[in-house]
Amino acid sequence: MNLLVSYRGKPHVVRIYLPSVSMERFEGIHQAIMALHGKVPCAGLLPTCDGQTHCAWEDRLITVEEFVPSNGTMDTWERLTMGLPLLGQIHSIFSSLSLHQDVAYKPFANHIPAETALTMTRKGVARMRAWTNITEYEQLVAATAEELAERLDKLEQRLPCQLVHGDFWDNNVLFQDDRVVMVGDFDFMGMRPRIDDVALTFYFADAKYTLFTPDNGNRFIQFRKLLQAYNEGLDMPLTADERAALPLAMARQPLWGIGGWVTRLEDSDAAREYASDMLWYVKWGLSIVDSLDEWREAFA
Repeated sequence: MNLLVSYRGKPHVVRIYLPSVSMERFEGIHQAIMALHGKVPCAGLLPTCDGQTHCAWEDRLITVEEFVPSNGTMDTWERLTMGLPLLGQIHSIFSSLSLHQDVAYKPFANHIPAETALTMTRKGVARMRAWTNITEYEQLVAATAEELAERLDKLEQRLPCQLVHGDFWDNNVLFQDDRVVMVGDFDFMGMRPRIDDVALTFYFADAKYTLFTPDNGNRFIQFRKLLQAYNEGLDMPLTADERAALPLAMARQPLWGIGGWVTRLEDSDAAREYASDMLWYVKWGLSIVDSLDEWREAFA
């Protein structure tokens, strides 16, 4: 939870962490952000009265950050092209960091690993099929998600992992006119293939701006430009294997909704409501697999 507050006439951001964020994870996130200092614009932590980086309330850690003025987010193709080189820089800097294992693995995140996607998706599908009075629509969502997971399981290969941002999208990248002034919200940080981090951004972008546009030629051109922008920020350029894996990682993204949130949400009504929104997205994933050769040619 983030709260905008005013203290002595100046705005500040109070960040209240979930109880699941351990002290080790919090300190690791802070170390990672400090490693970006001077290279990637991030909000600075303001010290407590006794000089600490945080305080605690019950089972939650709390920080106060600088408020960074902005007038836009990374919400257009042009701003995505300007923001993605920073993601490349973040990956390059994070690649050499060695932090506590609590930083590496976050139990709740917008991510599902390639090696466990099928197993996790089947758990979500099993929960859906056990719902009372399951609808035909819910059955279709479950069947489509399982088909996507099964097809990807036969195609994906394991790639090296490193520390990544975990949620590089939209209002986590703030702009002042045509300049990035802050990259924030590192709460989903974790150890993953760097291409999975790019795939999450591409997934959100395609879902928001393209929506199954029939003009696939222009669509491929747009995403090729975005990948080039990301690659410009890297110290170590993408390998041929990573480029070939990116479309599959994109197609896998909807499965963290089924194998992650639908599985883990304790409230059954909340899980059903979440699943009710997923059919378009899992069909989108299947469309990527169906046109895999074209996507790979675009990213080559």
